[in-house]
Amino acid sequence: VNEDDYENVGNYTVQLLSNSEVFREWNYKDMPDDLKVPVGTYQLKAFYGEDKAASTTSMYVEGVSESVEVVEGQDGVKPLTVTCRPVCAKVVVNFNKEELDKYFSDYYVTFKTAALGTSNFTWAKTATDPAYLKVSANEKVKVTIDATNKADSKPVESVEKEYTLSPQSQLTLNVGPSGAGSIGGITITVDESTNDIDKPIEVPGDWVDDKGEESEATN
Repeated sequence: VNEDDYENVGNYTVQLLSNSEVFREWNYKDMPDDLKVPVGTYQLKAFYGEDKAASTTSMYVEGVSESVEVVEGQDGVKPLTVTCRPVCAKVVVNFNKEELDKYFSDYYVTFKTAALGTSNFTWAKTATDPAYLKVSANEKVKVTIDATNKADSKPVESVEKEYTLSPQSQLTLNVGPSGAGSIGGITITVDESTNDIDKPIEVPGDWVDDKGEESEATN
């Protein structure tokens, strides 16, 4: 994922919602300068990326504004602002491969989240790209570390951990053996940090619908 792509508002899809249904949709750069809308309740929504439970290739970012009510006989522009934020947590696993390879032929980490349902996301020993896991606020995420003993090719006892993650948070796991191949003595250090930067999407005022009908305006 090139996270810089998410700072470019030109990549975003923008929707005008009417009673939670899509009333109009544009790519940000193709939005009209003017739009008039009928009486009703409206929200502005913007998003970018693929909405997946877990991914190493896409991070889903979304924002929905507060509702505004357009009533009969009301003139003027209705301003709406939407701030897009990730719906996922960023996860990184750093294996101490030099030490782990002395004792284990294979090792990996699995993550279980509510969005994944009955499946899970596996971070293999060869993985290097960050993973983006869709989570709710303060969700308890189960993390399991497994390994295969190099000496007898048998699985060793799993190490199970649980961490609280929220959208926009980051979890870094540094995994390495603390003893002579004892997975039970594996050392895990955790670095949880966030770097939240608001990227405002400015919407032109005075929109006009393609029919040119006279009705109340919103943006």
